[in-house]
Amino acid sequence: MSENSKSASKWLSKKMAAARSTYMIASLFTLFSASCFVVFSWYLATFAAERLDNGLIVPRTLLIASLFLAGRYLFAHLESRFNYKAGNNIVAGIKKELYPKLLNNSQLDSTSSALYVTRVSDDLRPYFAFFIPYSVATAVVSILLLIVAFWLEKWVAIVLMVSLLVIPMQMAVVGIGAESLHKKHTNLFLKYSAVFYNRMQTIAEIVNLDNFKSQYRFLSRKSEELNKATINVMRVAILSSAVLELFVTICIAAIAIYLGMSLMGIMTGPNYGKGYDFHTALFL
Repeated sequence: MSENSKSASKWLSKKMAAARSTYMIASLFTLFSASCFVVFSWYLATFAAERLDNGLIVPRTLLIASLFLAGRYLFAHLESRFNYKAGNNIVAGIKKELYPKLLNNSQLDSTSSALYVTRVSDDLRPYFAFFIPYSVATAVVSILLLIVAFWLEKWVAIVLMVSLLVIPMQMAVVGIGAESLHKKHTNLFLKYSAVFYNRMQTIAEIVNLDNFKSQYRFLSRKSEELNKATINVMRVAILSSAVLELFVTICIAAIAIYLGMSLMGIMTGPNYGKGYDFHTALFL
């Protein structure tokens, strides 16, 4: 990383530090929202277990579950508001500091500088208002769900933890490969665009020299190479989605098989079927 990139990253980190309190409040609302959803799932599993085991319909349980579901959406709304506020505050600070520097150190006029700063800040806003908060929310919710799973059934939590570690690693590996293929595709696109533009500029000479068919075959080969590069990028994208779905499906299937066979008594031993019933299994 160059010195300019390091200094720019350090400068942006200082801007983020100014909105740390707002991010922390948003993370707290994220935790409340996830907790409400966990409690909602518990009461919903209780309602379903009562109906399936005892044939009872308990409206009070369903009402409590609905209240926690409403709380989940309320806290999620507050979380998004605070995250957006933090992003706007960071972008406003960047505008305030960047605009005078552009006026003093640039040959642009005030209008062009204002447009440039606005464009830069608009490009940065989604990163600060959405990407960073969603990354933090993913970590917070994952840790909360793992704690709940370990508290109720450690084997289910172990399966979830393995999938939580494997899936990001797999996505990172696929992402590195996709980035490499995308760079090759971009380079080919730029190179062949220049070739095509050159042939269009010299179309009269090509026709006069009766070189049309050979140039046509040449451009056809280049077009096929570009199509192959595009297909390779799309193949990796589809593969990454398929592999992700495969790991998620295996994780869900492993949990369902373990809980079902444990409840039926097929899996026996000191660690199977202890401390939970159909309601707990349905909740997990």
